[in-house]
Amino acid sequence: MRFLILLLLASCSSSTSLKYKFNSSKAYLASLTDDSVRVARIELSFKDSTVFASGMDSTHLIAKLFDQDGALLTNVDPTDLTLSCSQEIEAKPFSLKQGVYKTDLLPRVKSPDIRMQVDWKNKIKSKVVVLKSSTSPMKDSLLPFHHEYLEAKANGEVMVGRGSRFPASGSEEFSFVNVGSNKIVKRLSSSRTFNFEYPEHARQNIAMQIDDAPNETISHTMHSLFMIFPRNQLPVLEQLETTMRVTLPNGEKMIFDKDSKEIIGGVFQEGAIDITPDRMKRQYADLKYNGRGVVLRVNSRGQSPQLGEFEKEKIDMEFGNKGSAEVLITNGTTGQKCRRPKTDFWDAIDVAPIEFKFATDEEFEIYLQNNCGFGLPKF
Repeated sequence: MRFLILLLLASCSSSTSLKYKFNSSKAYLASLTDDSVRVARIELSFKDSTVFASGMDSTHLIAKLFDQDGALLTNVDPTDLTLSCSQEIEAKPFSLKQGVYKTDLLPRVKSPDIRMQVDWKNKIKSKVVVLKSSTSPMKDSLLPFHHEYLEAKANGEVMVGRGSRFPASGSEEFSFVNVGSNKIVKRLSSSRTFNFEYPEHARQNIAMQIDDAPNETISHTMHSLFMIFPRNQLPVLEQLETTMRVTLPNGEKMIFDKDSKEIIGGVFQEGAIDITPDRMKRQYADLKYNGRGVVLRVNSRGQSPQLGEFEKEKIDMEFGNKGSAEVLITNGTTGQKCRRPKTDFWDAIDVAPIEFKFATDEEFEIYLQNNCGFGLPKF
């Protein structure tokens, strides 16, 4: 029994050890801190106590140093500070800014919560603090403000975007483009774009939009918006050696070839872009869902799919790649399908963002039960 207790204690200690250490790249140089300076206490805090574990969203750790009299110290060489973590993380060297010491932190994709501690010359240590790292939505509803512009930057094989009113350390969408030539995009003047949106890290407008451009004329672009339920998490991208794996809001996967951006696995299958010469006869993105969740699909030609009602042909009840009037809702678990008006889900006003009327899954499930005869599967 005593051996088992000792083994348990050793296991707990090992699992919570702060085995990853980060200090300045200048740590091999002599400290520039005056010999009379003595740090007696270190207090830590985060700019954001919870960070989206996308592998692209960051925050920073703030360290305040005090002497034995409680006075704030600002004359300590930042290279004297070492950060220790329970998980692997990208961390920049400490720097002194506005009287406090800061380091930028970038958790890995799908990282669990991270325990952290800072020490000064391995003599004085702070208390351990925890950075919560999550893929869950941070809230249900969007705030009543509008972005003035969208900023995008490259991250590996994708473009990462955020609105002007969102912190620069965070992301609100990622996208990538299949430009061919391959079995999906057969000519170089065509393209298929995948855009995964999660504005404000809220549950309300999590969506995947697919834009099929059969040629270089913008008004010919075929837009399709997919909302996938239940919305348990924000979309997460993992860029691996030969593939890109996207975890959808319900936890299911889409797997793409990293070079071509073709779908090669997961819960969606895709067909080629329709390049029929008569643009009015072209079909929308040939995507077929074979997962267990509920998928809402809406289409439009040359404008936001939530609003476009120019075509009189209703969206087809099989996979939704024909027609754009109304919305197709598919229950992957039961095979049940339902077609409903667009105005049940979005106001017919061309504003940005176009807000989905059901911020919570509970509200949406009540709608489904009342109008479609089925609810959301449990994941």
